[in-house]
Amino acid sequence: MMKFDLHPSGIEFFFSPRSIAVIGASANLTKLSGRPLDALLKNKYAGAIYPVNPRYTEVAGLACYPSIGDIPEPVDLAIVSVPIEGTLDALRACAAAGVKAAVVFTSGFAETGEAGRALQDRIADIARQSGLRVLGPNCLGLIYYPKTVMASFSDVMFVERKNTGKLAFITQSGAFGEKTFIQASQDGVGMSAFISVGNEADLQFTDFIAHLISNDETNLFGVYLEGAKDGVKFRRAAEAALVAGKPVLIKKVGRTAAGTRAAQSHTGSLAGNDRIYDAFFRQTGILRIDELRDLMYFAHVFQSGRMPKGRNAAILTDSGGPGVEMADRCEEFGLSVPELSEATRRAISAAIPSYGSARNPIDMTAAIMTDDALYTKCLRAIFAEDAVDIVFAPGIFMSYASPHLLDETLAIYRAFDKPLVMCPVWTDSSPESQAMVERVRKEGIPMIPEASDAARAMAALVRWTEKRKAFTAPAGRGPAVPVSAAQKAKKILQKQGALTEADSKKVLTAYGIPVTKEEPAASAAGAVAAARRIGYPVALKVLSPDIPHKTEAGGIRLNLRSDAAVRRAFAEILKSARAYAPRAAIDGVLVQEMLGPGVETIIGVTRDPVFGPAVMFGLGGILVEVIQDVSFRVAPLSRADAAEMIREVKGARLLSGVRGRTAADLKALSDVILKVSQLALDYADVIEELDINPLVVYPKGARVADALIVKK
Repeated sequence: MMKFDLHPSGIEFFFSPRSIAVIGASANLTKLSGRPLDALLKNKYAGAIYPVNPRYTEVAGLACYPSIGDIPEPVDLAIVSVPIEGTLDALRACAAAGVKAAVVFTSGFAETGEAGRALQDRIADIARQSGLRVLGPNCLGLIYYPKTVMASFSDVMFVERKNTGKLAFITQSGAFGEKTFIQASQDGVGMSAFISVGNEADLQFTDFIAHLISNDETNLFGVYLEGAKDGVKFRRAAEAALVAGKPVLIKKVGRTAAGTRAAQSHTGSLAGNDRIYDAFFRQTGILRIDELRDLMYFAHVFQSGRMPKGRNAAILTDSGGPGVEMADRCEEFGLSVPELSEATRRAISAAIPSYGSARNPIDMTAAIMTDDALYTKCLRAIFAEDAVDIVFAPGIFMSYASPHLLDETLAIYRAFDKPLVMCPVWTDSSPESQAMVERVRKEGIPMIPEASDAARAMAALVRWTEKRKAFTAPAGRGPAVPVSAAQKAKKILQKQGALTEADSKKVLTAYGIPVTKEEPAASAAGAVAAARRIGYPVALKVLSPDIPHKTEAGGIRLNLRSDAAVRRAFAEILKSARAYAPRAAIDGVLVQEMLGPGVETIIGVTRDPVFGPAVMFGLGGILVEVIQDVSFRVAPLSRADAAEMIREVKGARLLSGVRGRTAADLKALSDVILKVSQLALDYADVIEELDINPLVVYPKGARVADALIVKK
């Protein structure tokens, strides 16, 4: 767990300003520069409002000032809505006047090219030198409902706010943000804050997450993300939100923008930009969403206030088909549908027709249309079942339902603390039906019509709950790496030019990572002597900083069992390597012990431009080469991170022992992963990539057979 340094640094003035100035204010309140005034007045903003425009003495009944420096009182927040050529002067005037924060609507900056980027850099300079905090440029601005701050020109300021709520939505796309706001309004999800960050010349989306973590009016974050600028800041904010119990849901676009790249190591070629984002989200408890409705439905299940204690779901239906579908969806998204206890099945069997099913999922049958009391009998039975953590049940609000059905349903719900999702929801247009729906909403029970949406939302809540519990538990750390190890590694890494396999393994050895017994040899005679000391059988590998891919160069010979075989292999390797790379510096060969059979794995490090060193784990052989069955985490890693990485790969069962094999030493494997993480972090400015392939894991211990470190 990382330490948090989340000082707000003036961001609070966006959310609780005592006064707001609108620079470039228009007397036409329908224009972009008039809309903030219109919204502030209509929403009865309690602070002082100051229009600024030398063309007017009064705007919307308010005194208008020629410049922000002419305002006689201090200004906390300025809204800058002027043409691009006046933007820098407006911000300089704000800084000179002691304004604390500014929202810049103006576009034409970095999004237009290098000239625009240069102008944007000057905005960043003004912010850095003066302490003025800037949101934007090229943004829709900010809305904060608890204080009626309307620092935006968006239409959403004038959309009727049907529900108060505690969702803060932060977006790098203004248009997508507006779409999300409207969707939330239609789905009954209330927002506390709407923040369009634009080009992030000064403040980034992570700054707003960090600030709102301590805000009582916000308990849930939604984010539209194209890309983060500062991975360290992002991690601090994400982990702080996890500890605070405030989920972060992100729609991350640009999955294939970075693609994959050719590199000297397997790790580099397997690590696409989006894979690292995906791993980072899992590591920090961020929930990745694909559709807007995923955010809305999660908001409903989270804001019900009931956290699932496990993954076991009970499914109550009035027909077999919906029950089967819900069971499929639960299993698909990671929930379990367990067998119910004998006592619970007996209680359900006594309530339903003989042709129903008391197994999970429970089929009450269409008999509920004439006897809705069986609904509450079944509901009570499954809520009381110890093996059940989550309940899915139909919401039946049709005209045939008795007046007391909902009363008893709500009484059962209140008697337990398990989450309930009503799905599907049967209703009609009658006033009685709509009144029942409204009562359920007020109770906070989520109503989600589609089985897939309901199961996905609840499964996401389960994952987040489990991650938070694991993250806030005492952290298990890897074995300590002494300072002397870093110093030994430093001497090797400072070597000029590329590292050989032997050099790379010396670095690993310094960090306590076990490697094969091996010796370099510059001649055939030296190779034979080394082989005798190590003990047959041995392997020979070409030793050259210019030949990272030894197999392609014909530079490896395995299972050599005699002096003659070593001499022959030495000559063959040098001949083949010189033909492959005539100009390569060849230092001879590396004579290496042959490892016995074990589970071959791969561990690597690649440098991500946002998050820095990222550690990869996978099973060796075809699982890496063809299927790309690997997992990633961003350094530093905890022991829990290492365990998750191992479990994530599809071939993980090979490590637990299959077909009579003894299970592999997972602690030894985790130790290597954690030491590699520490090495990558200690030398983040030196190591570009690291590749251990394979690390052979045994029932006791693990050994590195081959390794390569690529320096920046």
